[in-house]
Amino acid sequence: MPDIDSRPNPYVGPRAFTSGEKLYGRDRELRELLDLLIAERIVLLYSPSGAGKSSLIQAGLIPGLLEEGFYVMPLVRLNYEPPADMQQKGRFNRYTFSAIQSLEEALPEKQRLPGEIISEMTLAEYLAQRTKGEDEPDTEVFIFDQFEEVLTVDVTDHEAKSNFFSQLGTALRDRKRWALFSIREDYVGALTPYLRPIPTRFSNSFRLELLGKESARQAIQQPAKKAGVGFQDEAVSKLVDDLRRIRIQRPDGTIEEQLGLYVEPVQLQVVCFRLWENLPPDAGQITQAHIESIGSVDTALADYYADRVTIIAEETGVSERSIRDWFEHQLITEQGLRGQVLRGPERSGGLDNQAIRLLGNAHLIRAEQRGGATWFELAHDRLIEPVQQNNAVWLETNLSLLQRQAVLWASQGRPDALLMKDQALEEAQHWASDHSAEMSPVDVDFLEDSQTEMERQHAEERAREAKRLRRWNRLISGVGALAIALAITASFFGWEAYKAGLVAGEERTIAVSAKETAQANEVRAVAAEADALAAEGIAKAFNLDYYKAEN
Repeated sequence: MPDIDSRPNPYVGPRAFTSGEKLYGRDRELRELLDLLIAERIVLLYSPSGAGKSSLIQAGLIPGLLEEGFYVMPLVRLNYEPPADMQQKGRFNRYTFSAIQSLEEALPEKQRLPGEIISEMTLAEYLAQRTKGEDEPDTEVFIFDQFEEVLTVDVTDHEAKSNFFSQLGTALRDRKRWALFSIREDYVGALTPYLRPIPTRFSNSFRLELLGKESARQAIQQPAKKAGVGFQDEAVSKLVDDLRRIRIQRPDGTIEEQLGLYVEPVQLQVVCFRLWENLPPDAGQITQAHIESIGSVDTALADYYADRVTIIAEETGVSERSIRDWFEHQLITEQGLRGQVLRGPERSGGLDNQAIRLLGNAHLIRAEQRGGATWFELAHDRLIEPVQQNNAVWLETNLSLLQRQAVLWASQGRPDALLMKDQALEEAQHWASDHSAEMSPVDVDFLEDSQTEMERQHAEERAREAKRLRRWNRLISGVGALAIALAITASFFGWEAYKAGLVAGEERTIAVSAKETAQANEVRAVAAEADALAAEGIAKAFNLDYYKAEN
């Protein structure tokens, strides 16, 4: 039984293949490219980002050219940053200087020319004086890897680019020189203004596709087989299908997953590398259970994403959260599809372009030229779920309550209902004052809106309280007035009752008095009548006596 820990990992992971490493799944492409280059002498190799151009060149094309008897010059790159004092020289061209520096690095140090000398040379002058070994063939092959650098290193120096292409054309007029130019396909159109000096004007080109289904199967199975470990067909099929899943938005707006035509070579290598690293030491073959339990595509891609983001954050000084937020909110839409970000002068979608460049080198994103502008997007739909899942775990682990709540608030359309208040807001304010450097623009907006909303609520509460007090005061005033009115009314009616009582008393007194008067009058009348009777009697008595006297 093979011991996994005792042998090297047969998968290269996210890096390019190098000379001496076997590249599986590209036999047809290698054969066609080699034949085309030998026959046509000058060829433009282009492909989508991450298709594996550098791997094809180093692990396949260069060994094939050497077998055919060609002398292959060192790989040429055009991204060298020259010293400032050299750039002031009259004949200096940064692209020529970078090309010569690349060729010089293959020579023993004692044979290398000083930078001051090569900075004044044209490409043809340098090649004319460069000596060859006795065993070196006359046929030279120049390979310009990542040739898009001539367009991206400095987008404004049109004159220097034109001069370099003129020098390049002069050097390639020598029929003993072959040349391959490897470039990302989204930059091919931008070469047009500079093609006139180049022999054939890149009329011979070769497009390298991403891995097809069968090529992907070979790239998965063959390295393990060479290392003495089988890879079950069912497991390979599951892995290939998982890697080529894409998301399609239907006319009704719903999202549907489908199986695409191609697999990203970088993603395949990342998944298989991690799968191998996690295999049990006694594993004799890789099964579907291994993929599901320890080597899931989502886990492998999420781990790779997390590793790259951490490294790039450390290299650039850009916060890891800023990079993750850029992926979450700029490169992935609310519907879970790939979004695009327009390249800016220094920052694109809020993220520093230096960090974006490194993310592109890590094959997490790719750039697309459209309408004279550069747009950034995720390298593949297959990265969407791993990125979102890993971001969610990282946010939960590394962010404060304020920051996590701010993320939720922003994702839900910034509703007032999710704002902080009372004790939670007070604690968030204290945290923010001590960690201001860790606050994102969303965090700042969330905290400010929470404070504003809390102040508004307090103002409304104060207004409601004042209104309640005013109503209470009015009620108290009303009750007081009513009480006073009732008191006045009661007093009035009391006074009236008192007066009525007085009148009644007076009337009773008058009545009694009248009665008494009547009784007195009656007594007086009786007395008068008695007096009258008495008088009458007296009178009669007097009259009788008088009569008697008269008679």
